[in-house]
Amino acid sequence: MKQERLDVRTSSSEKKKFEAAATLLGMNLSSFLRMSALEKSTEILKQQETIFLSDIARDAFLDALQNPPKPNNELKKAFKEYKKLVDRE
Repeated sequence: MKQERLDVRTSSSEKKKFEAAATLLGMNLSSFLRMSALEKSTEILKQQETIFLSDIARDAFLDALQNPPKPNNELKKAFKEYKKLVDRE
């Protein structure tokens, strides 16, 4: 795996705090910062995967799942076109 370099500027007080936390975990500063940044990045990305709906939108969505409408002509046409594309592969 190719490693890349990341340069970060920080204040002296922030660096001391990072170093103290790394020491408490028995890690070097670089490993601690990578671990911390990766954890925070994963958390942020996971939050973005969640869809938040209003009560009305949630109820409409659940109703559509439980009582799906009959396919109209446009949907049938789109499905046929999709099948043609998929069957070629």
